[in-house]
Amino acid sequence: MSRVLLIGSDRNFAEACVSRGLDVVAVRNASVFSNGLLTFPEEVRQVAVPNQSDLEQVVSGLGHAGLTMGDFDAVYTNFEFAVVMAAGLAQNLGLPGLGTEVAVRMRDKFLQKQRLAEKGIPVAESRVFHTPPTLADVEALGFPLVLKPVAGAGTESTTRVDDATAFQRTVAAFFSAKEARKVLLVEQFIAGEEFVLDGWIHNGVIGFSSLGRYERPCLEIAASATSMRMYRCSETTHPGLAERATNLAADALTALGMRSGVFHLEFFRLPNGSLVFSECAARRGGALVEEEIRLARSVSLAEAAVDLCLGTAPQTAPTAQVLEVGSIHPKLPAGVILDLPNIHRLTQQDGVDYVRYFTYLGATSSGNFNSTDQRSAAMLAGAPTLAELDKRLEHVETLFLDETVLSPNVSPRHMREFQVQTLGRSDLADRSYTAASAGTSPRRNS
Repeated sequence: MSRVLLIGSDRNFAEACVSRGLDVVAVRNASVFSNGLLTFPEEVRQVAVPNQSDLEQVVSGLGHAGLTMGDFDAVYTNFEFAVVMAAGLAQNLGLPGLGTEVAVRMRDKFLQKQRLAEKGIPVAESRVFHTPPTLADVEALGFPLVLKPVAGAGTESTTRVDDATAFQRTVAAFFSAKEARKVLLVEQFIAGEEFVLDGWIHNGVIGFSSLGRYERPCLEIAASATSMRMYRCSETTHPGLAERATNLAADALTALGMRSGVFHLEFFRLPNGSLVFSECAARRGGALVEEEIRLARSVSLAEAAVDLCLGTAPQTAPTAQVLEVGSIHPKLPAGVILDLPNIHRLTQQDGVDYVRYFTYLGATSSGNFNSTDQRSAAMLAGAPTLAELDKRLEHVETLFLDETVLSPNVSPRHMREFQVQTLGRSDLADRSYTAASAGTSPRRNS
């Protein structure tokens, strides 16, 4: 029986391994056990470490569990910050994988764009800085600019700046933040529709791909209270674009040296119809990308990843997309969550296929957002037309927001008013002895 080392909390991958009878060991951050969000099949052996992207801690944790790296036939991760480590481990053991140099390119957005520009693939012009840049350093790029970590994820700490004042303020905030990854990428802002292409490649040939799009660019969504909405594009809504996107991906992956694995590529379509590469990751897309593709095309990229990490070509059998498929990811304002709607009530709505909560009763919502990963729930739906899909997504999101009871995290006076007026708990209103005794029979000591 093959034994697979999973680094991170990819439940879909773990379930796919178990369904095939594989022995899978998952090294996961200890924090995920305490938050209880991602439960794994009981067949999976789990090893908790403080930091699953730290090589020493991963190897040490396995050693504490009585395991060595030589005990594994495959190494896999879908965790962005462990991609390079997993590739290095696989390469060191002679197992299938990206290879360390390719893995670094798939993480480092500057190296990506530099390599693709050399190959003539359209990208935004960019600069990389290990110390705070001056205006003169980026003058040639022109405003607006996008500032972000050179190897981040989920649009975290990514900011558009439109003038010199905003640039200087953002640079100062970036390099003063208490983070280990303080390498700044400054690039030209691209105005266009933002798309994704998710799929797998084996021996240099793309075997499957699925086109998707964001309703609004991630940069607009990340720092706002707006819900992210994603779609799987059909040939009806975007004729010919999937083929063009797959050709772009084939050129990009060849240039980057990625020959086998699952990929998540983002690109822009400009008003004139041309495509501009944005970035590409050697992993599945986040949010509900896995579930969207399953519903739209009957393909699991998690299943494909199992084959690829074992060195074999996936045997996917995609179906034609007959439904318009999409997902919505609501955010909640600041406050304490007192109640959530019954999740089964939401999944019973027309076209809703799956609902997942990322919050829980008693959780505190900060109301501050700086990443697309910050959401309270996710809903997946399908419909015969795009217009009907939007109606269904809006309906299920409205139900979630309307039926969630959120206590405002404000002053004690407003909290007292909330519990009386909104919760209907008039018994909790403050009252004097006289008011409390009015209309009641006197109570006497016996």
